[in-house]
Amino acid sequence: MLSDIAFYGALETGLIYGLVAFGIYLSFRVLDFPDLTVDGSFPLGAAVAAMLIIEGWNPWLATGCAVLAGMAAGAVTAILNVKLNILNLLASILTMIALYSVNLRIMGRPNVALLTEETVLTPWYDLGLAFHQVPVLLFTLVAIVSLILLWRFMKSETGLAMRATGANARMARAQGIATGGMIILGVALSNGLVGLAGALFAQSQGAADVTMGVGVIVIGLAS
Repeated sequence: MLSDIAFYGALETGLIYGLVAFGIYLSFRVLDFPDLTVDGSFPLGAAVAAMLIIEGWNPWLATGCAVLAGMAAGAVTAILNVKLNILNLLASILTMIALYSVNLRIMGRPNVALLTEETVLTPWYDLGLAFHQVPVLLFTLVAIVSLILLWRFMKSETGLAMRATGANARMARAQGIATGGMIILGVALSNGLVGLAGALFAQSQGAADVTMGVGVIVIGLAS
């Protein structure tokens, strides 16, 4: 039988990878865009957040920058596909491979530790909850807010245009929808969510590593 610590630890990890699943849902299901960039944008989010926190930035601001970095990575993949007519799967593989070097450049070494740094979790430990319950509470709130925002976006005019692009791009273009722009926006948002997950994972585990993105796409698809 699982102990409380093991149970909450599994729940914490599951909530983080739930954000990855939201991102993959956008690219794979909504846009029908097979995107392997997530294997690179996950550690990218972790690297950006970790280095900014070490530099003394506010943890939430650092996490926001990690989201923007993930969006930039996704946008690069989509632009390679839309503007340069590179096959979507190949474009994502190229970006994923490039991000390995980018992440190394950002951190300056294969991994960095956050054990002594203030993270988004630090203020929550003053609530009087058990140490292993704090991440679950915070990540549950983040997952719920992300899900609500994603649901609202999918119901918006832009979200409907994005869904139409994924369902039938030729018909969407006939209706005046800028399908290229929708693909770029959708893949960027997808990787932004993955970057958020990477930033939270690094702060939860107390470290960021360039190899932490290996297999994330499989975990996200399974989620």
